[in-house]
Amino acid sequence: MNKYVKITLVFFGVWFTASLLNGLLSGISIAILDSGSGSEAMQNFGLSVLLSFVLGAPATALLWFITIVARLAEKTGDELFQFVLGAALICSLIAALGFVFTLGMMFNNAKYIAAPGIVVSAMAAVLLFRKQIKTNE
Repeated sequence: MNKYVKITLVFFGVWFTASLLNGLLSGISIAILDSGSGSEAMQNFGLSVLLSFVLGAPATALLWFITIVARLAEKTGDELFQFVLGAALICSLIAALGFVFTLGMMFNNAKYIAAPGIVVSAMAAVLLFRKQIKTNE
């Protein structure tokens, strides 16, 4: 399989995993800390999961692009993984700050719990796919 196609498939998995984890973490924190009734909590939870998938795509696409450039620069194995991990940290911190100052304004209590959830879910997703990122072709 072409190494660039493989990276694309790996980052589709990273996006899906990070979005699912982030949706669950932020959905639970928003439902507990900022929702009034039970039906409002469920609506906020579902919206959080949906928005996590939609709004996580640009950050993951940026990380994918950075990884493609790193592969073009002949980074492989541990060197590539460390580079991707650092880039994921930076991209997720930017996404978390973006959340706090945009959508997070609607959630006074939960935004400081949901924002670190963005970073945690992104890092966890990259760590889960470390073997696929490290493999050389």
